[in-house]
Amino acid sequence: MLKTNKKTARIAGVWWLLFILIGPVSYLVVDGKLLVPGDAAATVSNINSNTALFWLGVAAFLAGYTCFIFLGKALCKLFKPVNSKLTKWMIGLVIAGTALVLAGKIAEIAAANIGSMEDAACLFDLRTNIEMVGELFWGLWLIPLIILIFKSNLIPKAVGGALLAAALYHLASFAVFFIGGTDISAHPVLVILGLGEFVMVLWLMIKGVKKDKES
Repeated sequence: MLKTNKKTARIAGVWWLLFILIGPVSYLVVDGKLLVPGDAAATVSNINSNTALFWLGVAAFLAGYTCFIFLGKALCKLFKPVNSKLTKWMIGLVIAGTALVLAGKIAEIAAANIGSMEDAACLFDLRTNIEMVGELFWGLWLIPLIILIFKSNLIPKAVGGALLAAALYHLASFAVFFIGGTDISAHPVLVILGLGEFVMVLWLMIKGVKKDKES
């Protein structure tokens, strides 16, 4: 059982790492180059001038969130013996968050192909708002996972604490955007909290899970 759990944990770590690595291609590389906040006309012009890059971003987006779904499934397999209800909540939030941001990506694609700049602006704004609501889900799906870590002896509680910091980062991103309208990058402390996910990824890939006697 331990050998099986270690393999499942490392598979989850690989899916998580792929999600972390692929995501920036869509959000930072492609969106960072093409999207001009508050200027739908410039954004559409950029997309029309860089069609291949735009669709590369869409492909990276789909690939990244496919990895995210497989990550959720692997974690469910690992923690189901601990509490099956919590794993159902976890995968439910993973799927709901993915469906939400997929709707935002569809809105972006529609905006790039619609004739009216006014409608395009509305769709781009919708996409931005959906992405920030997504931050709420990226914090919430970690909560059942953190509880499962603390209820089990599979992963050190310190790693669960690091993951709790990451959850707070995502929830703070959601709150800061909708309450203060400030970019989260302006708050270095919050950005540091977000590194907690890397702690979890590294533990899953390098250590896998603990033996009972290590708990």
